[in-house]
Amino acid sequence: MKQKRMVGTVQEAVYEELKKGIMTLKLEPGCEISTQEIAKKLNVSRTPVREAFIRLQREGLVESIPQRGTVVSRIDLKRVEQERFIRECLELAVVQPFLEKCTPEHFAMLHQFLEEQRQFCRDRNFAEFVHSDNRMHKLFFTVAGQELAWDTISNVTGHYYRIRILTVQNEKTIQGTLRQHEEIVRLMEEGRSKDAREEMSVHVKKLNYEKMELVQQNADYFVSGEEPTGLQIGSL
Repeated sequence: MKQKRMVGTVQEAVYEELKKGIMTLKLEPGCEISTQEIAKKLNVSRTPVREAFIRLQREGLVESIPQRGTVVSRIDLKRVEQERFIRECLELAVVQPFLEKCTPEHFAMLHQFLEEQRQFCRDRNFAEFVHSDNRMHKLFFTVAGQELAWDTISNVTGHYYRIRILTVQNEKTIQGTLRQHEEIVRLMEEGRSKDAREEMSVHVKKLNYEKMELVQQNADYFVSGEEPTGLQIGSL
């Protein structure tokens, strides 16, 4: 039994390390990753690496290409919009149950998230800013008792997450996101459920950065042949 737990722990650690690399763009979209190289780098056998590849493929983050092997999936704009839709529906739905169950301690935690986001913004630490953003939103779901909804967001929005890493590198976008977080927390503290939901909706849909510009600047990161003209992403 102990040996099985150890194997499971190694597999999970390899999976988390690879997923972190993909989500933060350290493993760039389109790059090749081999079982042997990853196993050597992480000092593990090939088995947990292969298992991690299978999980990541199910999440749409890697794909197997004949004659090339395993590559990190390029960002698919059509999938980005579908993932954003899922997040929008769930984020708006969680506001009321969060407000019904939250305590002053939970708001203290939200203010801690806001303060660290201000620091990450000053440091231009984009990956940690988005990570803090996610942990703040995760708190809404945890307090509301909707952990499964958050797990769904975490497991199916990898393309949307990666494009967020790109968008917050724009100064106007990252500052706008921070201001929206501050406003959402303020409205929630005042118990203004309807206004908080409306602000959350604006937050999800706010058009801060055009996809066309992102594709032009990072063409190799995106699925080729897509037409991003006129499509924009939100700042959430």
